[in-house]
Amino acid sequence: MFETTNEVLDEHETLLQNIPAFVDAVTRAKTGTAAIREKTGEQVPTGDAAEKAAVKQELEVAMLHVADQLSALSAKTQDHLLGAKVEISKSAADRLGDSEIVVFAKGVAGAAADNAVVLDADYKITTADLTALNDAITKFEGMKTSPRDANVKRRVATMSLAEAITFERGIYRNELDKMMTRFKTTEPEFYKAYFAARVIVDRAATHAKP
Repeated sequence: MFETTNEVLDEHETLLQNIPAFVDAVTRAKTGTAAIREKTGEQVPTGDAAEKAAVKQELEVAMLHVADQLSALSAKTQDHLLGAKVEISKSAADRLGDSEIVVFAKGVAGAAADNAVVLDADYKITTADLTALNDAITKFEGMKTSPRDANVKRRVATMSLAEAITFERGIYRNELDKMMTRFKTTEPEFYKAYFAARVIVDRAATHAKP
């Protein structure tokens, strides 16, 4: 049931990407959901720190390869909106957190898809390059975790299933529910969809077993 809410959040990711506290809470909520699933016997893929660092480096290289050419295109065409989406230095990319680099890379991939024809013709950024970027995003997104995520996993691992569910519900109820207030009037459909999913979660979590 938590995953229903997570799906709604994923569908509106672009609304959340510039709100660090929201991104952090969503990441921890997803980690808790995965840890609960693991606790009930469905294994979640993991990777060690060295492998994760290597995959993140692959993502950064693929992202910069495409982003730099898009930046050059934006300068040529005076497309400032495009430039804002893709302009980033290697040092700035190095400083991005796990969730931040995924969000930025997805923005680059989207911009590249929108400009695929001119990228291929004039900048020799091919379909294979775009596929490599999207594959790198998917690969890293499947294994990224932050110290706070790791803490959530450790806490859930030491709890009973009922305690873990209560802990997980607390992230939604005490953090995400409150941060959703900002979208009540600006994004009413998102707000309604989120709380429709949340009602399902709370009801399912409080029903007694037959």
